[in-house]
Amino acid sequence: MKINTLQFNKCKLAVVCASALSLNSYSAIGEENVEETKGSIETISVVGHKLTELSSNNNGGALGNKTLLETPFSVDVISLEDIEIRQVNTLDSLFSREASVSVDGSAYSTFGSTIRVRGLPLDYTNSFKINGMSINNFSGELPYEAFEQVTLLKGASGFMYGMAAPGGVVNYVTKKATGDKFIVDVGMRSDSVFSGHIDASKRLGDNDEYGVRVNLVKESGDTYLEDGTIDRNTAALAFDAQLTDSLYWTVDVIYNDRLTENSWTTMNNSLDSTDLLPDTVSGTRSIGADGTFDDYKNIVALTSLNWDINDNWSARLEYDYSKNETRWVKSLAYLLNSDGDVNISLYDQYFDVNYDQIQAVINGEFETGSIRHNLLLGASYQKSTTYRNDPHRVVMWGYGTDNLFNPVELPTYNSTLEDNLSMAWIDKQQSVYLSDFISLTDQWEVLLGIRSNQIEHTPSEYFSSYQAYNEDSALSPTAALMFKPDDKTTYYVSYVESFEGTTSYVGETYANADELLEPLESKQYELGVKTAGDGWSLTSALFRIERGATLVTGDNYLVQDGLSIYQGLEFSGAWEVTDNLSLYGDLMLLDATYDKTNSAVEGNDVAGTPSQQFSLQTNYEVDAVPGLAVNLGAKYFGETTLDSNNTWELPAYTLFYTGVSYSTMIDDKTLTVIGTVDNLFDEEFWAAGDAFGALRIGEPRSFAVKVKMSF
Repeated sequence: MKINTLQFNKCKLAVVCASALSLNSYSAIGEENVEETKGSIETISVVGHKLTELSSNNNGGALGNKTLLETPFSVDVISLEDIEIRQVNTLDSLFSREASVSVDGSAYSTFGSTIRVRGLPLDYTNSFKINGMSINNFSGELPYEAFEQVTLLKGASGFMYGMAAPGGVVNYVTKKATGDKFIVDVGMRSDSVFSGHIDASKRLGDNDEYGVRVNLVKESGDTYLEDGTIDRNTAALAFDAQLTDSLYWTVDVIYNDRLTENSWTTMNNSLDSTDLLPDTVSGTRSIGADGTFDDYKNIVALTSLNWDINDNWSARLEYDYSKNETRWVKSLAYLLNSDGDVNISLYDQYFDVNYDQIQAVINGEFETGSIRHNLLLGASYQKSTTYRNDPHRVVMWGYGTDNLFNPVELPTYNSTLEDNLSMAWIDKQQSVYLSDFISLTDQWEVLLGIRSNQIEHTPSEYFSSYQAYNEDSALSPTAALMFKPDDKTTYYVSYVESFEGTTSYVGETYANADELLEPLESKQYELGVKTAGDGWSLTSALFRIERGATLVTGDNYLVQDGLSIYQGLEFSGAWEVTDNLSLYGDLMLLDATYDKTNSAVEGNDVAGTPSQQFSLQTNYEVDAVPGLAVNLGAKYFGETTLDSNNTWELPAYTLFYTGVSYSTMIDDKTLTVIGTVDNLFDEEFWAAGDAFGALRIGEPRSFAVKVKMSF
């Protein structure tokens, strides 16, 4: 099979966008948050939702649906308004204002972007959810046009969601029909990527008991990378029905096909310990050979049936299916020296992942004397089947040598690889869990919970030569004490344990490639406060996470040895200074070290962890021009140790961003224009590419502009 280079025709795209407008195409601008009334416009604020964030609902897995104020863990919420006003299109832009988050990868990087939270990496197979249900997210990027909210639960989450990496869990909440709405947008972003988006919503039935919402997206063009292109097609359908007074049914289906060509990869660090890091280069620089690409086709289908048994008890049955089809030709890059020489190898492969999960939950309230209980009992089963073409894949070591500062034209690679997929391994996870929020008084509350997990990894005959059959079980307890002096403040102390799944295997760049590592155990302690008042909100948390350490040895083996300890402080606050001016700040201070290892890294800083990060953003609504708002912000990235030996440190840097939005009425229809610029001063910087010493080129200055019409 051969995938030809994308030939993007801008004239054809212009015709498509014009056609979309003539058909009253629709794209959401955060209409749930912006009141659209005849003859009046509400200015959109990039900070506004942070002032009311603590009242937002959060799907906390085994905790049930709680507001952020009621959740005894650190949680961030990114609203639809925030996604729209900042023109979010990648994980990087989604979390670009969150101080606790570092992103491994960029908008058009290979190997799929993922994130590290509090210095800890999330995994592709268990750390990402849609409506609280597990999906495989190996591509890294989901279609943000399909979601109305994204929540980030920081830290260990084993009790809440089952086995997962202790960095946290990202949960995407799908849009639902909220009324008869129709909005269209067309946009352009760097370098010349054009897009059109339709978002239509309608309620049906005598009492609006049925709802349908559809999102359609086309994105295509030349990216800011040299010779880079993207072609994306997205379709999302959300259906809900109030079948009876007590039965509520939802169905969500999302399809996303995302092809990037000549995309950039991270560089594995092959420098000698005496070498200095090379000088930085422009973020538009692409290293490697023409002919590389990443093609991800994702389909996700979820359904949920909710039954209100009576005023105090409810039950929920949920199922989700996701399929990830991956076809790629990747550059495996190795930075050789301070002069910027980069050895390039090519990795040509197919693989698919099928994912199923079914979950049942019963939730209810009762009293024992003067003590109130909110009890939740659940059971979950999930199965992930991976198909690969390893016996037929092509790895071309030493394809050529490029240079960061003097580009070398390597031969174009033309793949002829067929799929020839066969089952590689199967991962299963079963769990039962119980939690009880116990209200001792109106002010004091205790959380007790426990989850029993069982995992099973079964390799195929081909992979069994270096991956053994493995099964394991673990208990994940949690406990928290909360004090609520009033209805807008919660002080809490919490403890949770987490165990990681076994679906992650050692990558191709290590000497023990494809070896399966044992599950790691983590423990987290957290002390925090959440409070809000008239025009302000504040959250703060002290945390300590103890996790088994994963290290890269001198002979390039990825091994587990000892512990990595993560201790830090998080702080965030929003303040409405005046009716027109609002501020939002976010801070993380982090100390992460290796402990109890049998190697020379004992006491060193953990690779890939920043010492500090903070952000500040402002929003100003211009009285003289109703509907106009401008925002300006910056995020500071502190020094980051690149490797476990602490040989290299990435210098600190600051990225500035800005944006403007303007809404007005035209013939009783709302027109909105949004413009954003990221990395305003085109700062050149190095960033960590993973938690094991990889390096990546920082993103360049980029812009995006979008025009929307609401009908």
